[in-house]
Amino acid sequence: MRLFRFLCLIVGILCLGVAVLLSIIFTFTAANAISMTAGILLLGLYFIYPGLTKFYQRLVTGLLTGAGTYMIAMFILIGCQGTKNTTTFTEDCALVLGGGLRGEKILPALQYRLDKCIDYMQHNPKALIVVSGGQGTGETIAESAVMKQYLVSGGIDAGKIFEESQSKNTRQNMLFSKIVMDSLFPSGNYSVVCITSDFHAFRSGKLSEKAGFTVSHYNAKNKWYLYPAAYCRETLSIIKMWLGL
Repeated sequence: MRLFRFLCLIVGILCLGVAVLLSIIFTFTAANAISMTAGILLLGLYFIYPGLTKFYQRLVTGLLTGAGTYMIAMFILIGCQGTKNTTTFTEDCALVLGGGLRGEKILPALQYRLDKCIDYMQHNPKALIVVSGGQGTGETIAESAVMKQYLVSGGIDAGKIFEESQSKNTRQNMLFSKIVMDSLFPSGNYSVVCITSDFHAFRSGKLSEKAGFTVSHYNAKNKWYLYPAAYCRETLSIIKMWLGL
């Protein structure tokens, strides 16, 4: 019991602390909300656990052990997929997925994706680019518009960049971007590289297949302090994807 409570305390403090810190430095995101909620629940459990009956102690311990096992397995899967850059640098189209704004300011995860796209275009300047992202909560403009501006300021020809500005999540990123790409390549014979964060590569690849096309990957790395909240959110988003929601 002491070990279990100790783990609840340590993990709870880490989840809550990281979420609060990132919300102050950058902005309050869904990933931060999930991390914060988990932290509060674990800290609450630390205090009430001794007062639970043996039955409920075993039940809570079993549920958290199962959840922890799932999350560790998903962390490994997400991490391994994120290390795989499968691009050939010969793709017809580079699909860059949106990653959040604060007002009109680009947040770090999205900036790393856009920098990765600029790097990709140095290897394959003939490719067209689709930037995908609508206007979300706390954003004053569609992500795609800001993404295009950033790429143009980085030396990319504006005529090679096409916007998908309606999507609100990754599933819609893929569905709506396919419509744009089909219009750019009427023959339907085109190849796509997906440029997104490394922790997002597994889910984006699966959702592209559900949308009717396959992608190679050129994954953007992130600062270490962005990973805890991002991984927590991603493990839950994978469940949502499997449920078809």
